[in-house]
Amino acid sequence: MRCMKISRWLAAASAASLMCLAWPAGAQPPAAQVLAEMGWSADDQQKVLSGQFVTNDAPQASDKDLSLTIAFMVKTSPDNLSQQILKGIILGTDPQVKASGEFAGAGSLADLARLQISDDTARAFTEARPNGALNLSAAEIAAFNALRGSGTPAVVDRLRQMLLDRFQAYRQSGLAGIAPYDRGGGKTTDVSGELRKASTALAELPKYLPSLQRALIDSSYAAVPGLQQVFRWVHYNIDGTETFVLIHELTAADGAARVVVQRQYYVSGGYNAEQAVAGFLPVQGGTVVAYTNHTFTDQVAGFGGGVKRGIGRRVMAGKLKDIFETARRQVSQP
Repeated sequence: MRCMKISRWLAAASAASLMCLAWPAGAQPPAAQVLAEMGWSADDQQKVLSGQFVTNDAPQASDKDLSLTIAFMVKTSPDNLSQQILKGIILGTDPQVKASGEFAGAGSLADLARLQISDDTARAFTEARPNGALNLSAAEIAAFNALRGSGTPAVVDRLRQMLLDRFQAYRQSGLAGIAPYDRGGGKTTDVSGELRKASTALAELPKYLPSLQRALIDSSYAAVPGLQQVFRWVHYNIDGTETFVLIHELTAADGAARVVVQRQYYVSGGYNAEQAVAGFLPVQGGTVVAYTNHTFTDQVAGFGGGVKRGIGRRVMAGKLKDIFETARRQVSQP
């Protein structure tokens, strides 16, 4: 899995310090209020302001969901931070990324020209089977199986075409355009349903940016004021396994604050899908990032799922902290 959470004290004393967690003048609520609504205590918020990473549980969207929240501070503005994400600068700080690219407009195979794979990975795709290590639809499995013995270049071409097809279907139809993964015996993994559950689980977003939450469910992005978005593909090396991910990133503004969403609507293996939503809250000296992640995996469902989810959240929190710390050093301004 690519990215496998404190008690209160001296609440009266903390209250005075939290006055700096205020939005610029306007209609927005205090950042302290937003964080409190997300479950962070006054003690948590003070730790964030002192430079610590604070983690917490988030409500699960399903029994396949590894959900968590993380809060931390970055010494730059919300707008600068969101723009660096959209430009792929933050992505470039992740040591697991081997290559990436953006889709232009409706997309073309030229957008995937930099994608290459090893012979071992090519062989794994041609030997794909339902409920195997790879996340593929029944039609995709058949198409790769037909290439056995054809060589890596032919598999690369097929992989590029598959990723382009999935991007175009998602861009055209949103969640409804995501082909399910074949799990054999007539069973499938409904990625669309998982991402819809993650979107409806965003308890705070409807209060502050209801149009964005609606758009995440029904793709009505034109109704979101000031929306910016980018579609990209990413080739990761996750624990020695080549993993290919399709990502939709978008940001919306509310005054000086920003909300950034990263939706991984196709993942070739390791987990099913992921949706992360981050509020960038302006504070004195920079930005408080309030980040919520829902990662869906079949590996934590069923018997013993509670224990497996607890372990998975701890592992994921540790990896996310490492990635965020590297990114924070990269983007922080003195």
